Amino acid sequence: MRRPTIKEIAAFVLGATLIASAPALAAEVPGPGFEIGARFGYGFSAGRLGAPPNGTDNDLGDVVSGQWPIWLDAGYRLTSDFYLGGLFQYGFGTVNQDQQTGCRNANVNCSASDIRLGIMGRYAFPILWRVRPWAGLGVGYEWGTFSLDGPAFGNASAEATWSGFEFANLQVGADFHLAHRVALGPFFSLSLGQYGSTSTTTSNGTTSTTMDQDLAKTSLHEWIVFGVRGAFMP
Repeated sequence: MRRPTIKEIAAFVLGATLIASAPALAAEVPGPGFEIGARFGYGFSAGRLGAPPNGTDNDLGDVVSGQWPIWLDAGYRLTSDFYLGGLFQYGFGTVNQDQQTGCRNANVNCSASDIRLGIMGRYAFPILWRVRPWAGLGVGYEWGTFSLDGPAFGNASAEATWSGFEFANLQVGADFHLAHRVALGPFFSLSLGQYGSTSTTTSNGTTSTTMDQDLAKTSLHEWIVFGVRGAFMP
């Protein structure tokens, strides 16, 4: 899968924003209550994976250059300005075939994913024209997976998973209130995490072996995500 450019991501977010800004702003912003949201966009990888014992500390981007995340929010607005809730994200990874050259083989299937689970708080600023800007901060846990299989390996397959804490997830965005209880707008997030352990599973079709290891060297990595967020306040 081709990695989109920043220009293409910006055009996507701008187009969604223009669509969102067409309706008039609702006269009133909802007060305290439950809120659910969904986000979609593209995330660029940065930083390093960390090194297992007797292993090498590689760039995260050498394995997964980016991801297409599906991000779900659910929480409670303590006031019309303050929100506290949980988040779940499943990202479809973009494998870096320039570095993972074996994945170019037509008889090899490579895939990657990224799962994040955490909590976040958000503050919404006063409305400016039709838009209400906001900023948020979250923490959580992350699992990144890379796997390969296919006819080139017979019945064999391999899967590696890195896991660790996400220390900070900084978020900013803007809500266009399409109706009293519906909002849509662009967002940007920068997450800072560190994998602490790996789990590698190999299978020959009849038996499988799993090896779990703590990383001998840990490193920081980042996800830089641009996208569109929708929210519903029932």
